[in-house]
Amino acid sequence: MATHVTEPLDQEARVSRWGLEPHVPIDLSPTRIFLFVIKVGLVYGAACWAWEYARRSGLAETIHQPVVAYLRSNSAGLPMAAGDLVDWWVGLGAGAFLTSAVLRSWPARLLWCCWGVWSIAMVSAGTPQDARSVAVGVATLAWAAVSVVALRGRG
Repeated sequence: MATHVTEPLDQEARVSRWGLEPHVPIDLSPTRIFLFVIKVGLVYGAACWAWEYARRSGLAETIHQPVVAYLRSNSAGLPMAAGDLVDWWVGLGAGAFLTSAVLRSWPARLLWCCWGVWSIAMVSAGTPQDARSVAVGVATLAWAAVSVVALRGRG
Protein backbone atom coordinates (compact mmCIF):
# COMPACT_ATOMS: atom_id res chain seq x y z
CA MET A 1 0.00 0.00 0.00
CA ALA A 2 1.50 3.33 -1.06
CA THR A 3 1.56 6.28 1.29
CA HIS A 4 0.67 9.74 0.15
CA VAL A 5 3.45 12.27 0.66
CA THR A 6 2.61 15.95 0.54
CA GLU A 7 5.00 18.71 -0.26
CA PRO A 8 5.54 21.35 2.41
CA LEU A 9 3.39 24.41 1.76
CA ASP A 10 5.09 27.60 0.72
CA GLN A 11 4.31 30.91 2.45
CA GLU A 12 1.52 31.95 0.07
CA ALA A 13 -0.22 28.59 0.32
CA ARG A 14 -0.11 28.70 4.15
CA VAL A 15 -1.61 32.20 4.19
CA SER A 16 -4.37 31.36 1.70
CA ARG A 17 -5.17 27.95 3.16
CA TRP A 18 -5.20 28.70 6.90
CA GLY A 19 -5.20 32.48 7.07
CA LEU A 20 -1.80 32.53 8.74
CA GLU A 21 0.12 35.74 8.60
CA PRO A 22 3.81 35.67 7.78
CA HIS A 23 6.11 36.20 10.74
CA VAL A 24 6.48 39.88 11.51
CA PRO A 25 9.25 40.88 13.91
CA ILE A 26 8.11 42.77 17.00
CA ASP A 27 9.29 46.35 17.29
CA LEU A 28 10.67 46.75 20.82
CA SER A 29 11.89 50.30 20.48
CA PRO A 30 11.68 52.48 23.62
CA THR A 31 8.96 54.60 22.03
CA ARG A 32 6.75 51.56 21.29
CA ILE A 33 7.29 50.22 24.81
CA PHE A 34 6.45 53.62 26.30
CA LEU A 35 3.25 53.90 24.24
CA PHE A 36 2.26 50.35 25.20
CA VAL A 37 2.73 51.13 28.90
CA ILE A 38 0.66 54.31 28.53
CA LYS A 39 -2.14 52.39 26.77
CA VAL A 40 -2.17 49.68 29.44
CA GLY A 41 -2.24 52.33 32.17
CA LEU A 42 -5.13 54.17 30.53
CA VAL A 43 -7.13 50.99 30.04
CA TYR A 44 -6.46 49.89 33.62
CA GLY A 45 -7.41 53.31 34.96
CA ALA A 46 -10.60 53.39 32.92
CA ALA A 47 -11.51 49.87 34.06
CA CYS A 48 -10.91 50.76 37.71
CA TRP A 49 -12.98 53.92 37.39
CA ALA A 50 -15.82 52.06 35.65
CA TRP A 51 -15.84 49.30 38.29
CA GLU A 52 -15.82 51.80 41.14
CA TYR A 53 -18.64 53.76 39.51
CA ALA A 54 -20.67 50.59 38.95
CA ARG A 55 -20.13 49.57 42.55
CA ARG A 56 -20.97 52.99 44.06
CA SER A 57 -23.99 53.66 41.86
CA GLY A 58 -25.59 50.27 42.47
CA LEU A 59 -25.24 49.17 38.84
CA ALA A 60 -23.23 46.10 39.80
CA GLU A 61 -25.79 45.05 42.43
CA THR A 62 -28.68 45.67 40.02
CA ILE A 63 -27.22 42.90 37.89
CA HIS A 64 -25.55 40.73 40.54
CA GLN A 65 -28.42 40.38 43.04
CA PRO A 66 -30.96 38.92 40.56
CA VAL A 67 -28.36 36.44 39.29
CA VAL A 68 -27.61 35.35 42.86
CA ALA A 69 -31.35 35.09 43.59
CA TYR A 70 -31.90 32.98 40.48
CA LEU A 71 -29.00 30.63 41.20
CA ARG A 72 -30.03 30.22 44.85
CA SER A 73 -33.66 29.50 44.01
CA ASN A 74 -32.82 27.00 41.27
CA SER A 75 -29.88 25.12 42.75
CA ALA A 76 -31.78 22.87 45.17
CA GLY A 77 -30.66 19.29 44.83
CA LEU A 78 -27.34 20.09 43.17
CA PRO A 79 -24.17 18.82 44.84
CA MET A 80 -22.66 22.31 44.47
CA ALA A 81 -23.60 25.04 46.96
CA ALA A 82 -25.36 28.15 45.65
CA GLY A 83 -22.46 30.39 46.74
CA ASP A 84 -20.04 28.22 44.79
CA LEU A 85 -22.30 28.44 41.74
CA VAL A 86 -22.22 32.24 41.98
CA ASP A 87 -18.43 32.23 42.30
CA TRP A 88 -18.16 29.85 39.35
CA TRP A 89 -20.49 32.04 37.27
CA VAL A 90 -18.51 35.22 38.01
CA GLY A 91 -15.21 33.43 37.32
CA LEU A 92 -16.50 32.01 34.06
CA GLY A 93 -17.63 35.46 32.95
CA ALA A 94 -14.32 37.07 33.87
CA GLY A 95 -12.39 34.29 32.13
CA ALA A 96 -14.56 34.49 29.02
CA PHE A 97 -14.17 38.27 28.90
CA LEU A 98 -10.38 38.21 29.32
CA THR A 99 -9.88 35.33 26.90
CA SER A 100 -12.13 36.98 24.33
CA ALA A 101 -10.49 40.38 24.69
CA VAL A 102 -6.89 39.17 24.73
CA LEU A 103 -6.85 36.12 22.44
CA ARG A 104 -9.74 37.19 20.18
CA SER A 105 -10.59 33.56 19.48
CA TRP A 106 -14.06 32.69 18.24
CA PRO A 107 -14.71 30.00 20.91
CA ALA A 108 -13.97 32.56 23.63
CA ARG A 109 -16.21 35.10 21.91
CA LEU A 110 -18.97 32.52 21.61
CA LEU A 111 -18.60 31.71 25.31
CA TRP A 112 -18.73 35.43 26.16
CA CYS A 113 -21.91 35.88 24.11
CA CYS A 114 -23.59 32.83 25.66
CA TRP A 115 -22.56 33.98 29.15
CA GLY A 116 -24.06 37.42 28.51
CA VAL A 117 -27.34 36.08 27.14
CA TRP A 118 -27.73 33.65 30.02
CA SER A 119 -26.82 36.36 32.55
CA ILE A 120 -29.52 38.63 31.12
CA ALA A 121 -31.99 35.74 31.28
CA MET A 122 -31.08 35.18 34.95
CA VAL A 123 -31.51 38.89 35.66
CA SER A 124 -34.95 38.68 34.09
CA ALA A 125 -35.93 35.61 36.09
CA GLY A 126 -34.44 36.84 39.37
CA THR A 127 -35.88 40.37 39.38
CA PRO A 128 -39.34 41.14 40.79
CA GLN A 129 -41.99 41.88 38.16
CA ASP A 130 -42.18 45.62 38.95
CA ALA A 131 -38.52 46.26 38.13
CA ARG A 132 -37.89 43.50 35.60
CA SER A 133 -37.88 45.55 32.40
CA VAL A 134 -35.54 48.19 33.84
CA ALA A 135 -33.15 45.58 35.29
CA VAL A 136 -33.03 43.69 31.98
CA GLY A 137 -32.39 46.94 30.11
CA VAL A 138 -29.60 47.93 32.50
CA ALA A 139 -28.02 44.46 32.28
CA THR A 140 -28.25 44.46 28.48
CA LEU A 141 -26.66 47.90 28.16
CA ALA A 142 -23.90 47.04 30.64
CA TRP A 143 -23.12 43.77 28.85
CA ALA A 144 -23.16 45.53 25.46
CA ALA A 145 -20.78 48.22 26.74
CA VAL A 146 -18.32 45.66 28.08
CA SER A 147 -18.68 43.67 24.86
CA VAL A 148 -17.15 46.58 22.96
CA VAL A 149 -13.85 45.56 24.54
CA ALA A 150 -14.47 41.80 24.56
CA LEU A 151 -15.46 41.63 20.90
CA ARG A 152 -13.16 44.28 19.46
CA GLY A 153 -11.31 43.55 16.28
CA ARG A 154 -14.22 42.14 14.28
CA GLY A 155 -15.58 44.08 11.33
